[in-house]
Amino acid sequence: MSFAQDLSDRMAGHAAFSDILRRLESSGAARSIAAKIETVTEPPSDEDLHKLLYCAGVFVQTNDLAYRRMAQSIALNSLIIAGGDEGAYQRGRRILTDLGNFPALDRVRREGAETGASFLDALRRTLSRELNTVRVGDQWIPLTDFQKDAWDELPDARAIAISAPTSAGKSFLVIEHLCRQVERAASFHAVYVAPTRALLSEVSAKIQRRLGEAADVRITTVPTQDPSGPDRQVFVLTQERLQVLLAASAVTFDLVVVDEAQNLSDGSRGMILQDSVEQAVSRSGTTRLVLLAPGARGFKAVGALIGAPDLTVARSELPSVLQNRIQLRKAEVGNALELDLLTPDGPRRLGIYRSARGFDVPDSRLAAAALELGSTGGSLVYATGPTDAEKVARQLSHDLKDGGNPALATISDFVRKHIHPDYTLAGMIRKGVAFHYGKMPTLLRETLEGAFRDGHVNFLVCTTTLFEGINLPARNVFIDTPTRGTRKPLAPAALWNFAGRAGRMSADIVGNVFLVDYEDWPDKPLDAFVGYEVQSAFLRTASEVPERLLGALGGAMPAELPNDDDASRVRAAAGLLISKAAGSEVRGYVERTLGSLDEGLRTRLTEASIAANERIGLPATLLATNWTVDPFGLRRLYDNMLKKVDEEKTRRLIPVNPLGKGAYKSYSSIFSRIHREVNRGSVNFAGLVSGIALDWMRGLPYPVMLAKAVERQRRFDAKRIEANRIIREKNPASRVQDPDEIVVDDVVRREFDLIEDQVRFRFVQLGKAYIDILNIVLRETGQEGLIGDVYDFPLALELGISTKSGWSFMELGLSRIAAAALQPEFPDSNLTPDAARKWLAEIADIGTLRLGPVIVDELRRLRLVRPAG
Repeated sequence: MSFAQDLSDRMAGHAAFSDILRRLESSGAARSIAAKIETVTEPPSDEDLHKLLYCAGVFVQTNDLAYRRMAQSIALNSLIIAGGDEGAYQRGRRILTDLGNFPALDRVRREGAETGASFLDALRRTLSRELNTVRVGDQWIPLTDFQKDAWDELPDARAIAISAPTSAGKSFLVIEHLCRQVERAASFHAVYVAPTRALLSEVSAKIQRRLGEAADVRITTVPTQDPSGPDRQVFVLTQERLQVLLAASAVTFDLVVVDEAQNLSDGSRGMILQDSVEQAVSRSGTTRLVLLAPGARGFKAVGALIGAPDLTVARSELPSVLQNRIQLRKAEVGNALELDLLTPDGPRRLGIYRSARGFDVPDSRLAAAALELGSTGGSLVYATGPTDAEKVARQLSHDLKDGGNPALATISDFVRKHIHPDYTLAGMIRKGVAFHYGKMPTLLRETLEGAFRDGHVNFLVCTTTLFEGINLPARNVFIDTPTRGTRKPLAPAALWNFAGRAGRMSADIVGNVFLVDYEDWPDKPLDAFVGYEVQSAFLRTASEVPERLLGALGGAMPAELPNDDDASRVRAAAGLLISKAAGSEVRGYVERTLGSLDEGLRTRLTEASIAANERIGLPATLLATNWTVDPFGLRRLYDNMLKKVDEEKTRRLIPVNPLGKGAYKSYSSIFSRIHREVNRGSVNFAGLVSGIALDWMRGLPYPVMLAKAVERQRRFDAKRIEANRIIREKNPASRVQDPDEIVVDDVVRREFDLIEDQVRFRFVQLGKAYIDILNIVLRETGQEGLIGDVYDFPLALELGISTKSGWSFMELGLSRIAAAALQPEFPDSNLTPDAARKWLAEIADIGTLRLGPVIVDELRRLRLVRPAG
């Protein structure tokens, strides 16, 4: 044991230490809350404060995480409460220097010369900072010690996992590393894999800004390789888009980055991620791999499964800001809230907050607490889903007024014009309140995020979409439930990840997580830190539901049911095994990926996979790229197509350009065929989705699509009302109820759900399988000449636009809203990305296009048009 460790143990074990630390942390937490609370604990005396700072100076010399965490807490809390105590200020800064926490150090730096600092202190601080400073673009930025250690490892690591708390600057490091590799190489291919389209957009924009206007670098979120394009290409893709790219080309990568790598554990999407990364890494012996995750463990075992047995791990568990967890409850008497600080030793009373506002109604207590305690610094308020987000945002906005903020007025006008004039977000945004969920249009979601970062939006009510990836920290986080959706429990690690949004590195030294009615939660997931355990979703499925998996391999693929969380992962695991059997590699694959399971089970799975493949009898190339779709359903679709060819109806099978005259009939037939043969589903549902999908592919603006949805709902309600009238005439005692008046928010939300869940996800996968089977059938029946007529409708479904020009605008990083608005302005539907970029750059006055300020801001943010003025 080192001297510092031994001394730290004796200091921390002193009878008075815990009491003084408790008073410091309680006082710091109370001082950090924007509202004034009646505290029950006196702050430590100046003498006691300096004793703690002396102890912290010893703690920081150890390698013990608990002591270093304690040292940072003492330093930051001292800086919060010390006021004009110059000695405490300098000691606190010295400890932050020793911790290598330069963002916090910069945040607490006072204006002017450091008159109170000794020469040696100033010299140590300057030298330490310089050693941790790197150049990013045209700026010099000091890194934390963890960031600097990871930064130094990145260039030489063939495979590395970087795990650190939320907002620790992991993705910032890796994006800079990627961009430097691109700049230094004559030829370079990289892929950055992220789980959501929201994160794709953010990462793509960051890379675009960092690399500037380099014409010889292609940065794209579109999963197509451009053989005639530049030798340096950066793909920013979801795992599904990466799967499409790998299937369509022989591209090899110099660098593969996987953000939010804990999603390797996430059901069917985790299996797609594992298989895609394994493929990408296996194509070249020189490919480097970087995995990123917040506070995760288990990387070593997963590394072996994805072709990176030499994976190293860079880990930090020390956030750069204080993150107070404060539980709230309604006081028994009066309009007041009781506040407790959660500590490793249990709750510690902070005090009472009194207000003229009542907190008696549990359903509105979350909003009431946020309004009282989160009015400054930006507050994220958790909602269990989109409907709940709208409700909580409505509650918040009732108590606020339109402050006349021009930026918010612009967003409000954008919502009315580009979403729907009656969408309630348009009104509440003017009051500094917004709701946010994953299925919103990209440009709207990004606009709300930007307004929150810039301080225009004070309250952002969000769903689990913000739990992962998107860099959106806040001063305050409010949570009143550990559940999501229909009261399904949230993983504790996910809650900790969201709580980690509290505290903005380089903007704050403290953030508060307010836990409303925490005492009444069925579980207490935020009592002690719980990180992600990265596991193979495929291994988990085979070990947890082996009999269901064997049943699926036997042909009993589970149907999609609302409460069956296992169905999708069982289908995916069965499809993956059958695809490996088709490629004659299932035995080795099972042994490598499921080696920890019982040998008898491994044998049964292998044999069942081989038998299923023999029964299906489809080409290995087809199954290898479409295993997420029921392989038995693919066989039914293949047989149906052969039948149509025999009936000389081949032309009816071929998808056409969505802008053509026969598109409605074509896609109605195709979607019905797919849904009937593959999913054994309702033709009526397929008809509904095909109509929406066609409008989507044609690039129809959201207001047009949503107006159609409202009208469709009106017709449906009218039919119900008429049916109910007939029932009541026949049976006056009947209690049938007419539908309520249409709420536009409900219709908009349902339409977003259909677009994102069915059109842009499910039918993209089904559509790709459809085209692959169609091409096989055309070849087998001697009609290869028709393959050139097959329109790539899955890509149009994914992007929401059907022309090459539209795809090119989106490849430049633009949202669908912007691409659809630009598409009719240029008289060529076949623009290449380079031609689209050149056309935009040559527009003398972007205002002449009348696109609206939000779209113009997006164009300028991506540096695609001339700057203002």
